[in-house]
Parts: sequence; structure tokens; C-alpha cells
Amino acid sequence: FIIYFVLKLEKQIEIENNLMLKPIDILNFCKNNKYTRKNYKKILEQELIYIKQHRSDIVASWKYYQEFEKMCKELDGEEK
Repeated sequence: FIIYFVLKLEKQIEIENNLMLKPIDILNFCKNNKYTRKNYKKILEQELIYIKQHRSDIVASWKYYQEFEKMCKELDGEEK
């Protein structure tokens, strides 16, 4: 019974992992939704002021944040 249970549990974990949103899914959604993209950009700018000022190396290491910033510049230009 325990072996069967563990096998079923592993299968369910795999199913759940496949259903989870991935960072690229969120980026694609933002790419196609200007309103959401601008709102996220505004919120992130407000929330990350301190980290950007004092630990810009941390922000620079965030791959998906860098992609988000690049996407915003390409799609929205420098407007705020």
C-alpha cells in the first residue's frame, strides 16, 4: 500500500508542478497586456527603490526581472 501511495503521490506532484505558472508565462502575459505590464512596472519601481540604490548587484542578478525591464523599454519606451 505504501509503495502504491508514494507512486501516486509522485505522479500528483508532477501534475501539480506542470500546472504551476512559470516566470516565462508571467512575462508572456505581461507582454500581451499593457495595463498589467504598466501596473507591475509601477509597483516594482516603488518597492525596489531601496534595493536598487543600495544593492544594485542583487537586482542585476534577477534574470526575469531584467527581461521584464527590457520588455517594458521595448514596448513602452521610456514613458512612465
